[in-house]
Amino acid sequence: MIIRWRKHQDYFIVRLYQDLMGDWVLTESWGNSVRDSGAFNHTVFHCYHEARNRLREISKQQKSLGFKKTVSKEHQIELDFG
Repeated sequence: MIIRWRKHQDYFIVRLYQDLMGDWVLTESWGNSVRDSGAFNHTVFHCYHEARNRLREISKQQKSLGFKKTVSKEHQIELDFG
């Protein structure tokens, strides 16, 4: 799953995906599209629900900072590693 937020030239992108070990990885990328600057962070969760809770926190934070969600059509299917 990819969620994108934008405020003027600033962006914040979150990717949530399951890796081959069955863990959930939340990747946060942020920066400014004009200044060509950016950074990222990866957080590994062992539980999908923990990752989704963190995603909800990020969404609230971005909204409070004035960022708006943009449309994304990409979605990863859940893999069964059980």
